[in-house]
Amino acid sequence: MPNSPSLKVAITGGTGFVGRPLVRTLLEGGNEVRVLSRRPVDTTSTFQGARWYQGDFRHPIDPAFLNGVDTLYHLAAELTNSAQMQAVNIQGTANLLTAAKRAGVRSWIQLSSVGVYGPPRSLIVKEGTTPKPANEYERTKLASDRLVDEACRRSKMEHVILRPSNIIGVGMKNGSFFALVKAVSRGRYFFIGPRGAIATYVHVEDVVRALVECPKPPMRGVYNLSSDCTWEVLIERIASLVGVRSPRLRIPALPLRLVIRALEGHMRLPLNSSRLASLTNRSRYSSDRIIHELGFSFAKPMPDGIEDVVRASL
Repeated sequence: MPNSPSLKVAITGGTGFVGRPLVRTLLEGGNEVRVLSRRPVDTTSTFQGARWYQGDFRHPIDPAFLNGVDTLYHLAAELTNSAQMQAVNIQGTANLLTAAKRAGVRSWIQLSSVGVYGPPRSLIVKEGTTPKPANEYERTKLASDRLVDEACRRSKMEHVILRPSNIIGVGMKNGSFFALVKAVSRGRYFFIGPRGAIATYVHVEDVVRALVECPKPPMRGVYNLSSDCTWEVLIERIASLVGVRSPRLRIPALPLRLVIRALEGHMRLPLNSSRLASLTNRSRYSSDRIIHELGFSFAKPMPDGIEDVVRASL
């Protein structure tokens, strides 16, 4: 965006893992950046130069936050508290859409998740794959996406819905990835099932780069974003970075799955059903559309893109 004309940009979720580097990148590009947050003003260097609006988009929003705005980035969402997901992810989005249309916002960029597709059922998951969300977060995020798509198609507001896979980067809260690094470094990692299972990660810097690229033609619809590689390649890279031999042990998936199913809910296990599904996943999330239509390329593709995260965990 540094070579583009400066824009007036509004952001929800600007204090989050993706939001903070997005704010910094947009400010460095010479844009006017407005941040809506429930927190008191953040005076750290990340937000120097940004306009701060304290508020909650579940309630009426200060009109000044959106007046004259070119692009609204909607990153905020409830990720963990299922009791709040309807209010935040659905009703909050609806409130924000009403305010954005009233203010004449030109474009809406929504951060979603490949989780809305639910457990992968095909070898390649594309934007046209029918979503089948499996939990409250996935259901409410999909409902939010559909609200945006419907509202923008009925108005003059352009929109993009970006669906990244598992986002990693320095400062992330994804404890499972750090546990993975620890297991490899201590010689406790083992492969599960046949070779060729797919790890679906994307670096936060690439998510930010994609968000910055989104307010460009054709500016409508859904883009998946994932830098997939096999677990064998990823684990070998982790082992190299932590200075240990790459693990060789491999056990069958079925007996382990049966054991987890029998014990889960009765005792704390080092490996649960969700993590087992991730470690044996054989589906990829296609990023072909964003690559071909927006000319996007990964700056930190997997497996090399994990280097800063692994080194920060040591």
